[in-house]
Amino acid sequence: MAISRKAKIIIGATTAVLLTIIIIASVFATRKDTPEVVVVKIETKTELRSTVTASGEVRPVQFINLTSEVQGRIEDIYVKEGDKVMSGQPLVKLDPTALQSSTDAQLAAYQASQNELQVTRSQVVAAQNQLSQAQQGLNAQDAAIATAQQSLASTREGVNRARQEVIAAQTDIDRAQVELTAANREAKRTAELVESGVVSRLEFDQAKDRVANAQVALRNAKSRQQSQEIAVKTAQSQVAEAQARVGEARARAGQQQVAVKDARRGVDSANYSSNASAKRSEQQAAVLSGQRNQRDKTLQVAPISGIIADIPSKVGTFAVANLTSTPLLTIADMSAINVEVKIDETEIDKVAVGQTVKVKVDALVDKEIAGRVTQKTPLAVGKSQTT
Repeated sequence: MAISRKAKIIIGATTAVLLTIIIIASVFATRKDTPEVVVVKIETKTELRSTVTASGEVRPVQFINLTSEVQGRIEDIYVKEGDKVMSGQPLVKLDPTALQSSTDAQLAAYQASQNELQVTRSQVVAAQNQLSQAQQGLNAQDAAIATAQQSLASTREGVNRARQEVIAAQTDIDRAQVELTAANREAKRTAELVESGVVSRLEFDQAKDRVANAQVALRNAKSRQQSQEIAVKTAQSQVAEAQARVGEARARAGQQQVAVKDARRGVDSANYSSNASAKRSEQQAAVLSGQRNQRDKTLQVAPISGIIADIPSKVGTFAVANLTSTPLLTIADMSAINVEVKIDETEIDKVAVGQTVKVKVDALVDKEIAGRVTQKTPLAVGKSQTT
């Protein structure tokens, strides 16, 4: 598979054998095949300068065998032997039908996983909203409990005040009863004194007035006591109602606590489902990426810039993945090349490893390329064998 062309070399020293010269291949950028070269001369530092001229073959230092990374029927070959190619240039296309079908199926699976992920994320949002509402309801019931407890405390204070009023009314009754008893006794005594003429009728009337006033005071005290007893009963009833409201508020709060716990479990469950969906989606994305990568490998591109040296494969044949024994094609790496020339035995002593040379390429009429002798083999040729 070596690319070879005849080349002529002129070496300014004394030598005659088979040698190899490394040159830079960028000069061949304008040709698709390997051009002929001529080494025009090498100068030595001796007083007498001499040159050796010879023709030879250009050989790349490295060849790249391009093998298929996937299997499939070869659908098209875009190059021919001798073509110059650039890195990344399409070279061979395999039938992508099977891999494209797998890629499409995986794309559908990935999109389904994305849809599932969106659904689970929506469920997370809904569960979080439900938890927020349940928490707000619990807060409202806690506030209702506090209000009911305040009302209960207030009604209990009302009961206590009413009871104090009942006690005060009883004190007034007792006092009024004492005053009435005293007034009756005074009135009776005054009546007896009026009959005996000791006191005047006016004093007797005044004594009767005091009795009447004491009776009124007693009735009023009893009336106030009855009113306060009613107030106590009313307040006690209100206390019972307030206690009932507190109990109801606590019951509702208990229900809301259950609702909050359920909502939290719902959020946890939704988050778990969402995380699981996200992982499945990531896995599907990774598989899809791999499928696309495999599909993209049906188009083989040049890994380096160089010259197409050999194309053993044919359109319509089946390429086996990673089969190194039969590459799709071979690319000559022209970034560094050797020029092999045969030197006449009469000039063999003029050539030495390390000497600089100048190479002339047929395609570049006026340009010379610098090189150096890297190898000298002891295979001298007769004069009739040189070209």
